[in-house]
Amino acid sequence: MSMKKAYMVILSTVMALTATLTACSNPSGKDDASGKGGSAGEAKGTEGQQPVLTGVELSYGTADNYYAPKSLTSGLPVWNEIEKKTGIRIKWDVTPSAQYADTMKLRLAAGQNLPDMISIPEPDPVNLAQKGLIIPLDDLIAKYAPNIQRYFKASPDVAKAMRAPDGKLYALSSDVTGTAYADPYGLLIRQDWLEKLGLQEPKTLDDWYNVLKAFKERDPNGNGKADEIPLSPEANLRGLGLFGSALGLHLFYSEGFYPDKNGKIQYQWMDERAHQLILWLNKLYKEGLIDPQFMTNTDTEVTSGITRNIIGVTNHFINNTNRFNAAQKAAGVNASWQIALPPSGDGYKGFYEKYGPISGWHAITKDSKHPEAAIKWFDYVYGSKEGEMYMNFGIEGQSYKMVNGEPQFTDWTSHNPEGLSFNEALRSLGAMPTVAWIRSATDTSLPNQMPAILKQDPYLQKQADKVKNVLQDSLLYMIGLPTLEESKQTAKLMTDIKTYQDETLSKFILGQTPIDWSKFVNTLKSLGIDQIIRNKQAQYDRFHQK
Repeated sequence: MSMKKAYMVILSTVMALTATLTACSNPSGKDDASGKGGSAGEAKGTEGQQPVLTGVELSYGTADNYYAPKSLTSGLPVWNEIEKKTGIRIKWDVTPSAQYADTMKLRLAAGQNLPDMISIPEPDPVNLAQKGLIIPLDDLIAKYAPNIQRYFKASPDVAKAMRAPDGKLYALSSDVTGTAYADPYGLLIRQDWLEKLGLQEPKTLDDWYNVLKAFKERDPNGNGKADEIPLSPEANLRGLGLFGSALGLHLFYSEGFYPDKNGKIQYQWMDERAHQLILWLNKLYKEGLIDPQFMTNTDTEVTSGITRNIIGVTNHFINNTNRFNAAQKAAGVNASWQIALPPSGDGYKGFYEKYGPISGWHAITKDSKHPEAAIKWFDYVYGSKEGEMYMNFGIEGQSYKMVNGEPQFTDWTSHNPEGLSFNEALRSLGAMPTVAWIRSATDTSLPNQMPAILKQDPYLQKQADKVKNVLQDSLLYMIGLPTLEESKQTAKLMTDIKTYQDETLSKFILGQTPIDWSKFVNTLKSLGIDQIIRNKQAQYDRFHQK
């Protein structure tokens, strides 16, 4: 995952009447895959190079920068450099991230005057592809995108996850497999509270009950008040599902859908083991060990409780331990948030599900007048080493420097003079964008910021190492995209299923309704859960076809 050297752009001067063209680095070391000369306005690259159109403007519809003070429209350093390297100017057609999906859905419904490229505001690209609003990418990639071709060969399962049921590729997705081990998601606990109370880290559900009970009753925050909230989950009911690890249940990223040993998809929320988990959570709630607002709390509200030094356990990515520790330190408390090993049980080894493998979708629309330029731009930004250096590390000399041939983040990034967080600092330059980019665990020839982050932060490295052997693939690593019929059917049925399930399970936990598991399971069946299982099975079977 390390970079062996700093990547240089080789400028190839092509004698023609009109232009000198800029070439992008091609780590595959091969000629343009088409093997043919370009059309007007482009030139064929030499070994290790790929031609890119010059003087072309492409529009990109996407959510604006997640660091709001620095809009993508404001000429950020990363994108200024990429424009120099590709010769392609991007006209950012952006909307604040919270509004983007609704705004772009309206534009897609109208189906006219679409940007050249878009971030797809839907779970997958199949619907837009069948409507003809986005175009297939296979032929374009074969002719103009050697870097993407090389990446797909290095990451075949991730590439397969991007293909529609008809076998075509309609959109690119960000590869996040490299974050799974470096920034795992799990249960975070106040280690300083454990030490203060003389407790060991909990392993079983019984252990967790005893620790949460002690957090409630033994005043670990030391203010003489019984104001502690032992457990306040992020992601509401889904967050509480992490405790299902002790019973072999995959309730977080898999959301309960998981293959048994014979490859048959089960819905584990209907399992008797899930019944036992709900009984245990009900016990916790009755004794005041779970935040009473767990079904409505936002991340902001959980963070507020952490800052006020009253929460002992939550769930999140491990990078948030630094955020929580910093927030409490600013409030005068020296806290030590750490990831706990996942709960284990009789016959079940604890596990956390891995994040990924892909995130979001990015496509070329039917209205693009320059699809060749668009795929070449993607090939540089998404597929090349140099492009991914910009995406992952930002600007050399400012956000990172090369040390012994490897990128190392600077103090400007990790201890920003303006007080920006690590992510904010990189995004203020245009890195870590809302467009497609790669942090791959399989294609180690491409840069990946995660090892560099951990190298400079031993605190996070220790936590990542602690749980790396208990991470498992979720169902998302095992299935392909649904057909349009499956997608529509699942979306329609799951709306009522999810509403009923969340309301009923929360009432079970809160003690507002007697726990009648047979009625719960039968109602799910009456709402169509068996059809959803069949759809998931079809996706699973297609993905595993030889």
